[in-house]
Amino acid sequence: MERCDRYDVAEESLKSFTRSKVRTKILLCLRAGVKNTSDMEKEIGIRNTTILHAIKEMAESKMVARTEKGYALTNLGMMQACMLNEMIDFVLVLERYGDFWQTHDISAIPDSLMTRIGMLSKSEILEGNPADILKTQEFFISELRRSTEIRGLSPIIIPGYEEAVATATMNGAEVDLILTKPVIDIVIREHIEILNQLLECENFRLYRIDSEVPAAFTVTNSLFSLGLFRVDGGYDVGKDLNCMGETAIEWGNELFDHYLRRSNRIDSI
Repeated sequence: MERCDRYDVAEESLKSFTRSKVRTKILLCLRAGVKNTSDMEKEIGIRNTTILHAIKEMAESKMVARTEKGYALTNLGMMQACMLNEMIDFVLVLERYGDFWQTHDISAIPDSLMTRIGMLSKSEILEGNPADILKTQEFFISELRRSTEIRGLSPIIIPGYEEAVATATMNGAEVDLILTKPVIDIVIREHIEILNQLLECENFRLYRIDSEVPAAFTVTNSLFSLGLFRVDGGYDVGKDLNCMGETAIEWGNELFDHYLRRSNRIDSI
């Protein structure tokens, strides 16, 4: 079925997701569990009579069912509520960081993760300024040094990166790095001693990816840091999207695994 045809089939259901503010808020409210109308009135700030009217319609659509303790979502209602929650996070991330997405190359992000970009809702843009242009890199390096888990991909050379990774590795951190071939060539030429020491460590694993990747990112035990190339082709050294929380780290790990499957392990030089 063509994409336009698929939309025609799903059109009414898609519109119903957000057609009614009251229904939408009830879905999101009941996603947390069974509630009576008084609980919902306090939580969503809508009159009891309005809630009851909406619930009657939702019950007819088999999205809500009455129980001994109040109202609960049916399986269909729960599925819609989960999708709505993801959609809201998706929209918020797009609006909050719209300039970042608009001015950078996002082709490094696979479609499967693009649709779940709402998982990065707990984020902030860290940006340098004329007086401190390397602010983002300094923050990034300091985070690396104290991390216990590091999974990163880099198509660029970041000053201090190799020393920070070496420090974390020697302190016992589990480290997995994917580097592009040009970057590996530079590391071999300029940091061969450190690299050989790291390759002897059981907790350090190095991979080479032969394709170009227009993104540099790192996932640690507490942070997912994403840097992108600008649409003009240059890497934006002065701006990173730093994402916190379990969902952001999960998203970052999936992005890393996406590229790990396309990489080759390097055991020795």
